[in-house]
Amino acid sequence: MRDTAGRLATALLIVAGLAATLYLMGHDVVCPCGRVSLFQTSLSPEENSQQFADWYSLLHVVFGMALFAFVAWMRPRWSVAAGLMAVLFGHTIWEIAENTPFVIHLFTSNPAAHSYSGDSILNSMGDTVFAMAGAFAMSRLSMGMAVAVTLAVEVIVTIAVGDGFVVGTLRVLGVSI
Repeated sequence: MRDTAGRLATALLIVAGLAATLYLMGHDVVCPCGRVSLFQTSLSPEENSQQFADWYSLLHVVFGMALFAFVAWMRPRWSVAAGLMAVLFGHTIWEIAENTPFVIHLFTSNPAAHSYSGDSILNSMGDTVFAMAGAFAMSRLSMGMAVAVTLAVEVIVTIAVGDGFVVGTLRVLGVSI
């Protein structure tokens, strides 16, 4: 019981640290547009990555799956709980990096890129929930199913918003899509 309470306390500290860091970096708690919603379906520039979830949240599911698979490969004797904690820490580092001016500029430097000014803290918390859901799913999925989920997410996000891991990577590399 003490181990579970300790992990939960650590997880809460990590998430609180993420929220505090983003706040100190100047990110809004919620969308400055004044609307708060569970899921943003459109690519409205003023709401992009500002609501709890959006199409990009699905990419965080895949990111969580990939992080968990990597941790499980590197540390095969770790428990699922330890792997989930490592994913939470790794995803937190990504959320902070993703919201730095350097990475925001990297994501938006291509003229074909979508409007992006960084995540609201609400969106970052949502992305973290989605990454943890992906990590938990990965602890139960076969590698074949994980690949199928990854491909499905990539196709869905690309169709929905014209973006995804492949399109985004090509844009960062300077390819206009």
